[in-house]
Amino acid sequence: MAYARIASIDQILEGKVYLSQTKHATIAITRIGSEFFAFEDNCSHDGEEISSGELVDGVITCPRHFAKFSIRDGSVLQFPATEPLTIYPIKVEGNEIFVDLDV
Repeated sequence: MAYARIASIDQILEGKVYLSQTKHATIAITRIGSEFFAFEDNCSHDGEEISSGELVDGVITCPRHFAKFSIRDGSVLQFPATEPLTIYPIKVEGNEIFVDLDV
């Protein structure tokens, strides 16, 4: 596992998507209550930046073709997507958020 510091807890606001560019991908991070979730900012259907889509109750909607995904596990909730989002494991140490980029 190769955890990399991505953000501080204070940067991740409830219901908003924070973006961090790594050398591997653009990582989107969001918060639901005290839980944090990280996923690749790339719709598995057509490559659209999914972070600009609507995020409601742990579901993000792609702004282009309206595919829906769970940010908890990446699962597809609505077509036209058939492949899940790439989800990254997170660990929190103190006030810092680290993401495992070896997914």
